Amino acid sequence: MIRPVEHGPEAVRPSSIAGRVGAAGLVLLALLVAPAPLLPPHRFAEAVQSILGVGWKAAYLAAAVGLQSAFYGSLGLVAVFALRRSPTRGGRLLQLALMPWAVVAVSLIVRAVKAGHLPVWTNAMVPVVACLAGAGFGLGLRYRRGKEALAIAVVVVGTALWGLAGGPSSALSRDTAMHLRRLVAAGPLPSPGETRFAYLVEAVFAHPPNDAGSATPVEHNRAAILALGIAIGDGRLARLVGLEGDTALVRQAMAAGTGAALRGRGDWAKHYTVSAALAVLEHPLVSDAAGLMKEQLDALTQGSGFSFGDLAADRAGVRFAAAATHSTTAAEAMQARLRDGFAVDEFFPPAADLPEDLTVEQFRRDYGRVGSPRYRQVTADIEARLDRCPGLSPPPHGEAR
Repeated sequence: MIRPVEHGPEAVRPSSIAGRVGAAGLVLLALLVAPAPLLPPHRFAEAVQSILGVGWKAAYLAAAVGLQSAFYGSLGLVAVFALRRSPTRGGRLLQLALMPWAVVAVSLIVRAVKAGHLPVWTNAMVPVVACLAGAGFGLGLRYRRGKEALAIAVVVVGTALWGLAGGPSSALSRDTAMHLRRLVAAGPLPSPGETRFAYLVEAVFAHPPNDAGSATPVEHNRAAILALGIAIGDGRLARLVGLEGDTALVRQAMAAGTGAALRGRGDWAKHYTVSAALAVLEHPLVSDAAGLMKEQLDALTQGSGFSFGDLAADRAGVRFAAAATHSTTAAEAMQARLRDGFAVDEFFPPAADLPEDLTVEQFRRDYGRVGSPRYRQVTADIEARLDRCPGLSPPPHGEAR
């Protein structure tokens, strides 16, 4: 019998080819199936909070970092087995140098296509590091007679964590849709401006009559904030909640939110609600980074320019979300406050005197750079103004979620 000539441990064997194709297909399938961004379901974050015994913010951040590290690290590890083992030391070193970055590039491309934009670096940092670590570890295993079974087991664990925890926060998606329907059915809308903004906030935070509700006060407020973010801020947020973005419900909610304003500014209403929604979905630090990046991009692209007023609205939205969801006590206090009506002075300070529309040259001339002493002086003033808004701080001694 004539046997095929082999020149290495994996030379043109159908089984090895099938294994490499299978590994590549598994990585691509996982990237296509996983949501973008990959955020921990509510029950998973609650389990982390119970295990670690920490507050909700720390638990959610730990859950997000852990889930993304496991998922993207597993992808990097499995992707290594799509490579053919190199017979030379130089080839192995080249694979070690290039393979992790190839995995990172594919992951970012798929994520950008699904989300419709490139991720903010703060969001991308954990997946990038996890991909690099997983691919580097996989290459080490591969050239020490690596265990393919171990790689498959790890990726299964990484992908299963999200699924076993309950899917893409189905309860949060359902509750957000319920708030959107309530907002759409709220009745005749007041005239555009601050009155409409207040009306919509009060509508989504209110409990319908005779509604016992299965959601906790914190869950109720999270969904209310997301509904405001979709209606007033940006309808594309619906996709991050697990809802279809182009539906009659979303379009009607966005129509209801059209014209809502804070301090006479529609753009501040959008900044406020989008930042609050991002803080609910992710973590306040991520929302802050997203708002700051938007300001920098405006200036660099000769758009509206860098605006400390917009930055104040971003920070106010983040604080509003934290005050409304910090704890059960805080959530109930926020609902009670809003039953008495939305008073803008309680939730957003005067900001018309803050510097706005700064070009790159003006910003560098007056403030130098982000983080400079003069820049920190203005941001400290913004934080002091926010401190004087009672609706942006949770009640003292509120129980942790």
